Parts: sequence; C-alpha cells; structure tokens
Amino acid sequence: MSKKDNGAALILAYLNEKNRPYSAQDVFSNLQKQHGLGKTAVVKAMELLALEGKIKEKIYGKQKIYFADQAQFKDVNDADLKSMDHQISELSGEVQSLTQSCRQLDAAPLQQRKCVLGTEPDWRR
Repeated sequence: MSKKDNGAALILAYLNEKNRPYSAQDVFSNLQKQHGLGKTAVVKAMELLALEGKIKEKIYGKQKIYFADQAQFKDVNDADLKSMDHQISELSGEVQSLTQSCRQLDAAPLQQRKCVLGTEPDWRR
C-alpha cells in the first residue's frame, strides 16, 4: 500500500469516525501531528475520495467542505432515538451525582477524609 493510498484510507476512516464536515485545512491540522501528512497530500487525497464517491464535497465560495457519505450509515428509528435519549439522561444523572460526591469529598475536613478513606496519612514523610 503506497503512502498516497494510506493517506486516503486514513482520511476516509477519520471522516467516517467523526461524521462531521471538515475543510482540507481542518483535516490537515487534525492529522498532521499524529500521521505527518502534508497539506498537498491531504487535499489530493480528499479530492480523490470525493471523485470516487467515498466522501461528499460541497463548495462554498472558494472553500470546499468534505464530509462522510451519509448513505453508508444505517437509519435510526424513533424508538432507538428515544432509547438513546433515555440512556443519555441516566448517564448524565450519574455523572452529576458523582461530581457532587467529589465536591463534597474535596470540601470535607481532613479528619472526615481519613474516616471515609479508611487510611491514616503518614505525616512523617
């Protein structure tokens, strides 16, 4: 697999994973540090992917925006969306509860912390 093909595959995987629109500059900025792709290589790879129909391209003035082809993702029905919303609500409540517990522990006096943690700090160190 050539570096050009590897870059295109990497960009395709990135766009499919994030599933949001990006310009070539955004993709370059996000992938350059980790994978060392050059800006020209990113632009060419994205244009090639758009020509092959693997991603979609929209032109706004002088700027091109690329995004994953939405036809490849399955449709989500209303029941699944409601289930996901319910799960998000439950997890948000759990996060709120844990955050509140952490705040209470941070605000607790040292003696209470010793009791809660069940350990005595070694002050001699």
